[in-house]
Amino acid sequence: MNARSGSLLLFGAFGAGAYFFLAPRFPKDQSVNVVLGDAAPSVTDVSLHYAIEDDPESSRDVTLHFDHGKAPRVVHHEARLVDGAYLLTIEVRGDGAHAWSDQRRVELRGGGSTSIDVSERLRSALGGGPSP
Repeated sequence: MNARSGSLLLFGAFGAGAYFFLAPRFPKDQSVNVVLGDAAPSVTDVSLHYAIEDDPESSRDVTLHFDHGKAPRVVHHEARLVDGAYLLTIEVRGDGAHAWSDQRRVELRGGGSTSIDVSERLRSALGGGPSP
């Protein structure tokens, strides 16, 4: 019985070690918020492209469509991604042929929340002009 409990203890220690070694590589729900601000009523589509620089095959894409005037001031997206440094491409389309895009380096860790404020640059790009 002593040998059996020693085997179980060894097996449990190996399992725990494997979990803590592999856990950072497991995908987690990462919350990404894109702040559109005052330009939101002009926005019809927001596309996000997540890419890990040293692993382009693990990229993820999402496009969120909004009816005219219905885009929220803050677009929220839950992405199931592994922790790490990402190159995030944000593309925003507005009424007519107006479009704007930008790339940002973001660090997604531990299932946390990341906010990216594009409101100032977006307002002028979509024809809203500077705020008073």
